[in-house]
Amino acid sequence: MKTNLMLGIPESLTFAGAAAAAALIHQGTLDLGQNTNAKILADRVALINSRNTYEEAKLTLAERQALVDSIMGVGREFITNGRDNLKPHLGYQYSKTWDVTGMVGSIAVPDQLVFLHPMLDSYNAYYGAHRAHEVASLNLTAARADELSTQLMTALTAVNEQETEVSRLKRIRDVKAEKLLRRLRGLRDELGQVLDPLDTLWMAFGFNMPGADQTPESPANVSAVVIGPGTAALRWDAAARAEYYRVWKRVIGVDAEPVAVGSRADIDFNLENLPAASTIEIYVSAVNNGGESQLSEKITITTH
Repeated sequence: MKTNLMLGIPESLTFAGAAAAAALIHQGTLDLGQNTNAKILADRVALINSRNTYEEAKLTLAERQALVDSIMGVGREFITNGRDNLKPHLGYQYSKTWDVTGMVGSIAVPDQLVFLHPMLDSYNAYYGAHRAHEVASLNLTAARADELSTQLMTALTAVNEQETEVSRLKRIRDVKAEKLLRRLRGLRDELGQVLDPLDTLWMAFGFNMPGADQTPESPANVSAVVIGPGTAALRWDAAARAEYYRVWKRVIGVDAEPVAVGSRADIDFNLENLPAASTIEIYVSAVNNGGESQLSEKITITTH
């Protein structure tokens, strides 16, 4: 029963669309003044627009993060090639001589930004002080190290700025979502002043009737046994709040969807006139004046 309206954004938008359509039809006769079709639609559109802007900002953030990752890959390749070309000068194993390149404690190439970026700056400084060790044909130069460091810092700054923007837009989206929920709660309260608790117009607006029972739970532990030609005996556990049950079947290869075949207040049912040599899916639902449960988990039988 939709009474507290604790809905996610997709469900809120669907609910509001149905409520707005019903308000357009009934607001005159019900004298809805505070929560009209136009007001519901305005809040719904505002949420759609803010949600879309937020999602687009997330895509931009992902693109900017991908650029950072790409530049880091190029930076790692630069440092790897630089290290290998410096080994004849600084040694083939780590020593303190390597510290001047930023490779402190190891000559492994880092894959984390916090280590990679300052290492590019160190290679820039090293090549600037040792021009003879630059390899222009491989683009292992101070200028290239500086270029990569600048590109990486620019891309990282863009990521940080976009993260801030995404956070801002998320807050806006959440405010619009809460405003739409307040609108729907207001509509519910306004309808409560003009509709009887069991008036079926509640359902036209997407609400369950406040005076109706809560929808029952789905029946559990459904079982079926073929007891004769074209007949199966069904049984299931009693479902909370159920007044009666409906039995559904789907003959594989014949029915596109389950078909209701009977109802019963008890928790057993004989399903008859089943086609021979067929595979049949069986479901049970529970019903009360508040509505009908979801179908139970399917069970499958094969007739002889």
